[in-house]
Amino acid sequence: MIKLVIGDKKKIMLSTIVLMVILFFIILNIGALTNRVEGYEEPQYIEIVVQSGDTIWSLVREYASKDKDIRESIYEIGVINNLSSYDIFPGQVIKVPKE
Repeated sequence: MIKLVIGDKKKIMLSTIVLMVILFFIILNIGALTNRVEGYEEPQYIEIVVQSGDTIWSLVREYASKDKDIRESIYEIGVINNLSSYDIFPGQVIKVPKE
């Protein structure tokens, strides 16, 4: 049977405390890093109430980025708004990404 002397118990206790403090700071830093990604910004949207005669194409021409291909913008709006088809109706609210 192995007997621990008093000096060994103090070393073990000190080592345990140091290890716990180190683990605490590692976990704290991992949590902080996962909440922050460099250069990422939450997308901004304009909410548009569809009027009679509006189409996805006309909304994209008016509100979406001019730097993108119009077809990409139309696809993106379909995904953002969870559209099963590209038919829109008066009174419907459509989110369009800000330029």
